[in-house]
Amino acid sequence: MPEETLRGFILQPSYRIEGGRPVVHLWGRLEGGDTFLIRDRRLVPHFYVRRADAERARRLGAANQRPSERRGLDGAALVRVELATPGETPPLRDRLQREGIACYEADVRFAMRYLIDRRIRGSLTVAGDWRRGRGVGRVYEDPEVAPGEWSPRLSVLSFDIETDPRARRLLSMGLWGCGAAEVLLLTPEGWTAPPEAIAVANEAELLRRFAQRVRELDPDVLTGWNVDDFDFPVLLRRAEELGVPLALGRGPGRVRRQAGRSIRQPTRISVPGRLVLDGIQLLRGAFVKMDDYSLDAVAREVLGEGKTLGGGGDRAQEILEAFRRDRPRLVEYNLTDARLVVEILDQLQLVELAVERSRLTGLPPDRVASTVAAFDFLYLSELGRRGLVAPSVVRRDQPRAMGGGHVLEPRPGLYRNVAVLDFKSLYPSLIRTFHLDPVAWVPEGAGEDGPPAEEVVVAPNDAAFRRRPTILGGLLDRLVPRREAAKAAGDRVASYAIKILMNSFFGVLGTPVCRFYNPEIADAITSFGRRLLRWCRDRVEAAGRPVLYGDTDSLFVETGEAEPAAARRLAAELASKLSREVADHVRSTWKVESRLEVEFERLYLRLFLPPARHGKRGARKRYAGLVEEGGERRVVFTGLEVVRRDWTDLARRAQRQLYERLFADQPVEDYLRELAAELRAGRLDDLLVYRKVLRKHPDAYTSTTPPHVAAARKGEARPGRRVAYVVTRAGPEPADAPTAPIDYGHYLDKQLQPVADPVLALLGLDFAKVVGEDRQLDLF
Repeated sequence: MPEETLRGFILQPSYRIEGGRPVVHLWGRLEGGDTFLIRDRRLVPHFYVRRADAERARRLGAANQRPSERRGLDGAALVRVELATPGETPPLRDRLQREGIACYEADVRFAMRYLIDRRIRGSLTVAGDWRRGRGVGRVYEDPEVAPGEWSPRLSVLSFDIETDPRARRLLSMGLWGCGAAEVLLLTPEGWTAPPEAIAVANEAELLRRFAQRVRELDPDVLTGWNVDDFDFPVLLRRAEELGVPLALGRGPGRVRRQAGRSIRQPTRISVPGRLVLDGIQLLRGAFVKMDDYSLDAVAREVLGEGKTLGGGGDRAQEILEAFRRDRPRLVEYNLTDARLVVEILDQLQLVELAVERSRLTGLPPDRVASTVAAFDFLYLSELGRRGLVAPSVVRRDQPRAMGGGHVLEPRPGLYRNVAVLDFKSLYPSLIRTFHLDPVAWVPEGAGEDGPPAEEVVVAPNDAAFRRRPTILGGLLDRLVPRREAAKAAGDRVASYAIKILMNSFFGVLGTPVCRFYNPEIADAITSFGRRLLRWCRDRVEAAGRPVLYGDTDSLFVETGEAEPAAARRLAAELASKLSREVADHVRSTWKVESRLEVEFERLYLRLFLPPARHGKRGARKRYAGLVEEGGERRVVFTGLEVVRRDWTDLARRAQRQLYERLFADQPVEDYLRELAAELRAGRLDDLLVYRKVLRKHPDAYTSTTPPHVAAARKGEARPGRRVAYVVTRAGPEPADAPTAPIDYGHYLDKQLQPVADPVLALLGLDFAKVVGEDRQLDLF
């Protein structure tokens, strides 16, 4: 077909070996609606070694070398080592490194190398001849590609499988999205399927029909809830056992599963030409906090509805019973689960967020949660423009501990009209202000090779940086106004995507698995933060305003004003004045222009800073306050039990009610007394459940037996699942089937009293006297 230039978005970068040569494959969607596959044979696998090591490297197998004008970050002259295929790189790299030969960028993924070198971040432009492909709209061979700007609306198909309790047999599969709302139902001979289901005779036919429907509906995204760790593993195992090819892609190739090692490195499923985005991983990767990440819990929190089966019993057994005796109910349940996932993703705009993060970082949408990989892409792209090459990642068995943000000592008490003054994007602003960057860092002991003193900024931790434009500073200079524009336009997704990226820059520099790991730089950032937070505190207090607390980038200032409106005016004036004073201080002390801005973030109409539990000093990172936002007043908590997942709903409810009464100057004794009476009478049993994730098999806990493990041993909890338990007179037991009476004395002492004591101490009251001295009698 004739050449034309179109914009597109990359769903999946990969490569294949054809005729002994690697061919980059870029699968994606074009602006006009066509799907595409770009095939490019022009990239040669390569990495770099020092020119001084070239001959020794050649003797060790790096035979194909080319001259290079590039240099390492350390200034070393380099040569380029070329290989036939990407698979030859790891063994050669490891051999060279064992012999003490440093390798540069020898661990960059081949397809990502293609995108990094071309600075293509998610979207691109493509021009060249093309042909129609099988399963894909257009196939390009070695076209012209360049960075582009386009955000697609990806098509999403959610699926959910139901199995027998041991996941050894497929019973049904629900599909929702791309115009489909259907259930494939296993219907053996002699059985009947409800009219709303599609009957399939056996599991092999179910798998074939599923693959057929995926190809017909042609989604960009396959999704579901925990599909990476449950649905896909079951499908892949049954497909192999039954000899059914699971052909789900837009091109040839099998579905691949790469098991994850942790929540930070989750399991990944690869389908040729499509994205697999697990709903639970999208939620976690977007830093959405939930007490419980099960589909039922998240759907109830986000959508206000949940699953249609299960009420605390054995849901797997209930599904099997529905399959045998109430198939319409199973069909409804299966389809609902598939639908809920799509509606959660839509409500929270999680697919759109993944697309925006891909356009910012260059990573495919199924990898955008990897902050180290995102930093790698952006920084390596900019290094390449400067003719520089980064080192390969080096294993570090004992990374150095680093200093964090400064926390000022809290002044315990109850206060009125407390303003929070906040450094806007503190760490990114410090990076921009003080040239904190790997390319500007001056190693200790640089001596005569280092820059003159007047050309260096010295951080409070004594790390030194050249006064020159930096890569991180340049990236942030572009991102900051872009985020402001997104916020002004009401584009919540773009604004949040940029915020996540900017905030990650500090963390990766202190992460040992990052090739740019440098504790000196990370410490320099936090040391500047600590120095400036203390300086600002001193300035505020010198002006007669007490600072009650401070943490990393925030100061809690007692305004002394009786009316909220006056307190807000004063806080805004303080923030503006402090910004000017910080700029003057930075300019006079370090001879750089400040990018730091102090803003008035929030006014607490009432603020309670509790004392530490076992002392008179203030408790750090723990406070509660009354705020007014949007014309409504509400209590917000930081670090207290109401926001922690390992406390019961009883503690959360009690704490919230106590502070609402405290801030409204209402008595708390009657409320606590009535709550304790209801507890003893057994009317609050549904609030007494503890929930904790079982990290390993219950039998693997040998040195200690935590309560949730003791409960798990009495039930059927599996590793990775959240254990729900209550404390009875016989100890912890599964919440859905306790055998002994509830130990109400435990809940009075371990749940109600800890949340009540700080408030009661402030009011001069005693918990035992308020709730009754007989709180232990129910133990006998």
